[in-house]
Amino acid sequence: MYKLSQYIKSLSEEFPEVIKATTKPLWKKWITGRQKPTHKQMEKFIRLIPERAGQKKHFQAQAFLLSKHVPENGVFEHSFPVLPMACPRPRFTKFGRPYMPKKYMDWKKNLAKMMESLPIDGLDGPIKITLEFHFFSENKPWGIHQQKPDVDNLIKAVLDSAQDSGLILDDDHVYSVTASKYWGHEPKITMKIQY
Repeated sequence: MYKLSQYIKSLSEEFPEVIKATTKPLWKKWITGRQKPTHKQMEKFIRLIPERAGQKKHFQAQAFLLSKHVPENGVFEHSFPVLPMACPRPRFTKFGRPYMPKKYMDWKKNLAKMMESLPIDGLDGPIKITLEFHFFSENKPWGIHQQKPDVDNLIKAVLDSAQDSGLILDDDHVYSVTASKYWGHEPKITMKIQY
């Protein structure tokens, strides 16, 4: 795929005046891909494209599309044989101090322990995660799960466990999460990580 650095370089060859958008050392970092321009710098860069080109919006859209591309180092998939649990709201002591219910904390520690045994850890680059939550019930047919717990609270519980285990250094590195919940033949959480 065409990289943002290559796109900036090709635009500078077509419109040499855009080089004035920044300093020479920073320009070298942009075209070698060692650093991306900030939003403000990119806007200045686009403004320097002459009006005769008549396609500033096109150049802007193309640059944004290329900047969204994330190179992947690897993909890892694993299933955890646990009943999915949602992250609850904190409770409060009579003195007003917040705490999480013991049942949830025990569940989170158990999942974190499973994650510690995985062959990957310490992920700190851009991370994309796909999650599937499988619930078991003798009275429900297999298929889509459309009741409590909410999928956003299920995601929060897994990301907190991943951070506690050291699998992910900080869950703010996760730029994309896709999650689904189903009734199935056994309770489990399936996690696919692209990093």
